[in-house]
Amino acid sequence: MLVCQAALPVGVVVTALWMPIFAFVGDWFLVLLVGFLLLVMAACWEAARRGYFSAGYIAAQFASGIFVVYFSLLYDVPSEAVPRVCHLYFLVIALAGYANFGRDRGVLQLVVILLCLFGFVVFASSPMAFSFAVPMPEAVRAVTAWINVASVAILLAGGVVLLQREFTLDGNTARELRSALADSQFELFYQPQVDQAGTVIGAEALLRWKHPKRGYVPPDEFVPAAERAGLMPRLGSWVLKEAAQTLSAWRAHPATRDLVLSINVSADQFRMADFVPLVTETIEAYGIEPAVLKLELTESVFVADIDDVVTKMKALQRAGIGIALDDFGTGYSSLSHLRQLPLQQLKIDRSFVRAVTESGRGASLARNIAKMGHDLSLEILAEGIETEEQFQFMLSCGCRKFQGYHFGRPVPLAALEERIAAPAQALVG
Repeated sequence: MLVCQAALPVGVVVTALWMPIFAFVGDWFLVLLVGFLLLVMAACWEAARRGYFSAGYIAAQFASGIFVVYFSLLYDVPSEAVPRVCHLYFLVIALAGYANFGRDRGVLQLVVILLCLFGFVVFASSPMAFSFAVPMPEAVRAVTAWINVASVAILLAGGVVLLQREFTLDGNTARELRSALADSQFELFYQPQVDQAGTVIGAEALLRWKHPKRGYVPPDEFVPAAERAGLMPRLGSWVLKEAAQTLSAWRAHPATRDLVLSINVSADQFRMADFVPLVTETIEAYGIEPAVLKLELTESVFVADIDDVVTKMKALQRAGIGIALDDFGTGYSSLSHLRQLPLQQLKIDRSFVRAVTESGRGASLARNIAKMGHDLSLEILAEGIETEEQFQFMLSCGCRKFQGYHFGRPVPLAALEERIAAPAQALVG
């Protein structure tokens, strides 16, 4: 993650530094071209900052790669005196892509990495000189070649250092996570899910790590490390048992016995051969109704063997357990997948909900996603609702279940139960 956080701003800075160099040699077309690339990079950086990290990151890599190909073919033509060097930036782009692939194993990111390596090999193995090229003057190339090679060397060295630091941090975090499991440092927080009237109808259980020295560690900090260390199945099993214990306690009280509790299931946990028996045996052990437990799967689950995924989902469905597709629209699922998956609920990702108040296109996209879910006879839950405007818009799209800060932040179990009990107490009074 350290490399990912540094790559985009560094890319913007490196791109900007070339503009005065090309202006000094009087090549104004290149100044405009680099200026355009700078605007694209800045837009990608802003998209990443707004929550579309992988999309912005990959778009920046594509734009940079296209520029490297264009510049290498037209301007950086090798000669006996000065070799071609611009293609070395393919290695920098590939390294940045590898860092992002470590945090979000998308197929598109893998394709970008392979294309960069292929481009480097092709340009490094052949002069690739064409008649349409307009090589820069040898005197200029002789200077810029040194600058390019030095820049690439610095960027690669810096990237390797950051990756090494990240691997070290991951190793330390993995050791601490194992200790945390043994020392009961994990907790579940609960974010309410409500209907159109604002009545709490359930909650999503969210994993929290209370470090003895650092306090609560943000999930986006420790969850990726746990995934890379292969600890998510163990963490997921702990969450399942804690959720079942909560539901068992809720069963004894009229105000909570019908609440549905959702838990997140990682791709690694779902791929476990004994996952279905683990879930059904836990339900039986705690004596809870299967219908009050809902499993939320992310679209990364569908990277695996889809037939195995469907088989497990159908087995869970037969057991009476509801399944929701979380963060819809941000991963790998397709309409063909949705048609064959035994889903009960579709959760519209918060990025789409946030976009409804930012642009007409965002509103149209959110409306179409809701319509798609209804056409497939699925419940629609809009998550990430933060304002009344967003709530009213998603309500107009036919959504009847909601989650977000507008209705309540994740809180400890006691706080959620106090909120649920309050209306009942007021009614009795």
